[in-house]
Amino acid sequence: MKKFIMAGCALAAALAITPAAVADSFSYYITGTNFSADVTFTTGNTAISGEPGPTGPVSAYLITSVSGTFDINGGPSYTFTNAPVVAAGAGANASNLTNNGSFLYDNLLYTTLTGNNVLDWGGVLFEPTNGYYLNLFGGEFGSGAPGNGSFYFADNGSYHYNDPVVPANSDSGPPVFTPVPEPGSLLLMGTGLLALAVLVFRKAPKIVSQPVLSA
Repeated sequence: MKKFIMAGCALAAALAITPAAVADSFSYYITGTNFSADVTFTTGNTAISGEPGPTGPVSAYLITSVSGTFDINGGPSYTFTNAPVVAAGAGANASNLTNNGSFLYDNLLYTTLTGNNVLDWGGVLFEPTNGYYLNLFGGEFGSGAPGNGSFYFADNGSYHYNDPVVPANSDSGPPVFTPVPEPGSLLLMGTGLLALAVLVFRKAPKIVSQPVLSA
């Protein structure tokens, strides 16, 4: 009986954890001349191949939500969890940015690139708090990008900045981005627990019922 309970617990844990792995998250710490941010981008788990990159086609992931903090020096600070992104147009990429009349964006995260190249000139547009929209983007590549390797932000509040921050290749400070990806670790754990449940179940002794003989 104890082995059956262990197998059931392992199976339940595997089923609980595995569905959570349908998305990956990538965390970045950003420091700028007048703002700082510590953000985690949640993305879908399917790579979009053939996206235009700075030196040729690359893969990217679609950002679905953003969590973390964003602080403007001398201005407001925001803390947000699973802030929704503003949907980009179909096929939006570095050469075909969505234009909603206020912002250009594509919501693509280039996880195979480094430094400010993880976001192109469109970057991601999301809503940290109701009615406040924040656009984070890089200046290295993309349609209209200045190619200066800096990182920028723009918003629809009182701070309509497009502010460069320390470039990733600058000697005056650490890289703007320090990625901390979590690629599928939950999926691996869930698969392992599922295999453990199957193994324990198969090794458990079979109970054969005996007929009751009447006197």
